[in-house]
Amino acid sequence: MAKKQNQFNLDEIFRHLRTNIEFSQMDDDLRVINVVSTNPNEGKSTVSTNLARIFADKYKRVLLIDGDLRNPSDHKMFKVSNAKGFSNLLARYQPGTNVLSYEEIMPLEFSNQTILYFLPTGRRVPNPTEILSSKKFSQFLEQARKEFDYIIIDCPPINRVSEGISISSMADGTLYVISAKETDKRAAKAAIDDLERTGANVFGVVLTKVEEVKSRKYGYGYGYGYGEEA
Repeated sequence: MAKKQNQFNLDEIFRHLRTNIEFSQMDDDLRVINVVSTNPNEGKSTVSTNLARIFADKYKRVLLIDGDLRNPSDHKMFKVSNAKGFSNLLARYQPGTNVLSYEEIMPLEFSNQTILYFLPTGRRVPNPTEILSSKKFSQFLEQARKEFDYIIIDCPPINRVSEGISISSMADGTLYVISAKETDKRAAKAAIDDLERTGANVFGVVLTKVEEVKSRKYGYGYGYGYGEEA
């Protein structure tokens, strides 16, 4: 019962986050959303996968892309193979062709018959930065916009590599993940400033691993905010 209750609470939090994203589109069309953090282990992959799943509850076509080519983890959460994926697809992608026709994109079905389309990272490559800043990736996203209601991209940490900055400049909006426990706020603020200087639209912040007020013990929960400084 406790496990079901925890999952229910988590789902409710991400539904609230989804609603906030929907209502934040008064001036901007936020259909391609990338999720970044300052460093590893701050909760960005948990946010990415759960947010994509909750969006898929409401919209017919939602695509989750694991863009962390150096340290992929989303496939482990879904317990699927990472042998083929994004890097394989992009190597042979022809601009203008139907994205859903590529076998690397997996339709994942959940117990409530929700379908989430998932693109794992695929084989390791020696040049992730070149791939994620390439014209072909931009063309792929342009076509994917036509086929999906929402696209969620799980990006590498900003302080470790530059790929997150490249992806942020192509996305409609960037969701920044901050851990209440691990994140250095000054480093996060500097990273957000860097993103905005390169043209990224940092439209929201998600606070992870917040303290559970009732027990005064440290828990793994989620908070969220919009237009806030880190």
